[in-house]
Amino acid sequence: MKSAYQALRAQARNMLLQDWATDAPTLPYYDFPPSLSPHPFMGLRKFVARRIHLIRAAKSYLAAHPSWFDENQETTCPQCGTEPETFPHAILTCPA
Repeated sequence: MKSAYQALRAQARNMLLQDWATDAPTLPYYDFPPSLSPHPFMGLRKFVARRIHLIRAAKSYLAAHPSWFDENQETTCPQCGTEPETFPHAILTCPA
């Protein structure tokens, strides 16, 4: 009985994710697939979790993330001035 329930539950989850991906596809710049479980960072404080969500959605304060009010915004990193200020650059490779 338990295995039948687990199989049915897995099938329902897969159908829900497929419907979700079909009816509300993610935007091209968002690299993360739909998920039914909360992200691990949701246990952090609200401010930190919000910043992580914004960075993942490419809508944060970083210069390379698009802005709805300034389409011609400069994307070069203001700290080092060598390449666009993306999340990997700001956290991992920026010499400043």
